[in-house]
Amino acid sequence: MNVHNKQTINAPVSQVWTIIAEEFATAYKWMSGVVHSYEINHGLKGETPVAGRVCNLENHDNPFHAVENILRYDEAARTLVFEVIPVKERGPQLPIVKNKVTIRLTSTADGNTLIHWHSQVTLKLVGKLLYPILKLGLYKAFANILLDLKVFVETGYPSQRKVNSDKKLHAIAP
Repeated sequence: MNVHNKQTINAPVSQVWTIIAEEFATAYKWMSGVVHSYEINHGLKGETPVAGRVCNLENHDNPFHAVENILRYDEAARTLVFEVIPVKERGPQLPIVKNKVTIRLTSTADGNTLIHWHSQVTLKLVGKLLYPILKLGLYKAFANILLDLKVFVETGYPSQRKVNSDKKLHAIAP
């Protein structure tokens, strides 16, 4: 399944690149649904500021999380490619095997940033059966990630959606 999104961010490409690529491991600062994120040190380390990250999506021991490995880091072309592998050890399993994300930044005529998001999602059988609903849900989820990023880059603060998400996730801690 392929999902495409675009978002204009009122900031220069260099500023957006810093947050999404150079500070890749700190997604918890701006991304809704991410309780905490931290650097992993295997993979392309040395060729990139970080090799990848783990994003915890629940607030308890052994949380549902995503392991995100950087596959390509091209600062000159302002292109970042990473693979997202969801890890859920309890509860209903996810219909997704993995998600390969390509983010490309381009500068607009007025000096702002157009961010292009392409996801190539590999589905389990149940995901294939739920394809139309899943595609719509993923499109919305990825669009919300870009809106969270837009607010954070433009204001320096997390979006209201991120603030509300954190309150909800921290309230359910054991």
